[in-house]
Amino acid sequence: MTGAVTDLLAAGLAEAAGLLGPAASISRQERADGLVRVHIRLGPAAHGHTPQWGVAAYDTGFVTRELSGGIRQLSEDRELLARRLPVGGPLTGAALLSPAAAGVFVHECFGHTSEADNYLAAGAAGADRRLGDRWTAAPLTVRDRPGAHPYAGSYRRDDEGTPARPVTLLAEGRWTGLLTHRATRRLSGGRSTGHGRGRAGAELPRCSVLEVAPGPHPRAELLRRTGDGWLLGTPVGGWSVRELLVLELLWVRRVQGGLLTEEVRGPAVVCARKSALAARVTAVGSDTVVHSSPYSCVKEGHEVGSTLISPSLLLDRCVLRPLDRLARAGIPPK
Repeated sequence: MTGAVTDLLAAGLAEAAGLLGPAASISRQERADGLVRVHIRLGPAAHGHTPQWGVAAYDTGFVTRELSGGIRQLSEDRELLARRLPVGGPLTGAALLSPAAAGVFVHECFGHTSEADNYLAAGAAGADRRLGDRWTAAPLTVRDRPGAHPYAGSYRRDDEGTPARPVTLLAEGRWTGLLTHRATRRLSGGRSTGHGRGRAGAELPRCSVLEVAPGPHPRAELLRRTGDGWLLGTPVGGWSVRELLVLELLWVRRVQGGLLTEEVRGPAVVCARKSALAARVTAVGSDTVVHSSPYSCVKEGHEVGSTLISPSLLLDRCVLRPLDRLARAGIPPK
């Protein structure tokens, strides 16, 4: 890392602190492998109640350039939380997933489900989806690109030493590919796709940089097509348990007649079967956003980096519930 680039990042973080005020807690980490990670939190940590943002990449310049967008998101989140009302009961209607929320949805619904060990376990348990089936009515295409440097989660060779190669998981809505390691290579033509990650002897297939191909619909058109429903805003968590998918949201905003209203609710959660939610995807936006995340993805105790590249996605129907209701239901995280 050159001194000039380091100085630019330091100056950017100082500017962020000044703009966001004394409530901002800013952390910065530079790992030996070159990963630079920044995390900003507005106030004490409280799940579903604290605006936070972060970025990680193997490029200090990229991290610095992302700061302005992070400041905008944090400022918007803080303003929306100031007038946010609780989610008193189930909220139903069409749901427009912001690019950030859509990225978490795709990661949990298609990324983890396409990891070969999960695919085999689901098949043994009688899962209702198999390779070759159609997941979405919309022509959704999803790829895993481990070589997408400098994003978090990118790499050239996996932990088994296999060269990493891109895999198309969904092609226009149809399930077309799996992420494999050496033990599951029979599912990818007898050759590992280079997605084995983990400690020696305990490697498992893992997704890395997930990218959703943009669609033809600008955000204004997606809002119009939402009609009466909800804009799903900043995600605060996402995980899956077998066939269930959970998406946790800091806020959701009511849409009426295709226009955003001033009504903001939250924190909210979506908890539903993956196949049922995927079948509700009816349109893909053109507003692609890169989320090179400082948050790791954990599977059987092993953490890997993660990047989500996605436009907005429209679901023709969704049910939102209070976030605390999930905890009362006793559903464990993955």
